[in-house]
Amino acid sequence: MRENKMDELTDKLNFLSKLSFYANQGIRLYVQNKRLSPEQTVMTVMEEGSNYMADYVDDENGSLSEIRFDRISDCAV
Repeated sequence: MRENKMDELTDKLNFLSKLSFYANQGIRLYVQNKRLSPEQTVMTVMEEGSNYMADYVDDENGSLSEIRFDRISDCAV
């Protein structure tokens, strides 16, 4: 059980590191259309227990400008 908690913490820290890198490059982060900090994004996306999909948005020059996380629901086909 303890190893699971350590894995979860490691995953959160890795995700935070990546999002912080992007934010420091001027890339905006959104969750459900609300602009959030890297810390808020990690807490929301990883703590709610919902599934999120990341959408990488380019500006008019083709450079990454935003990462948008939208909640998705499980769909039966």
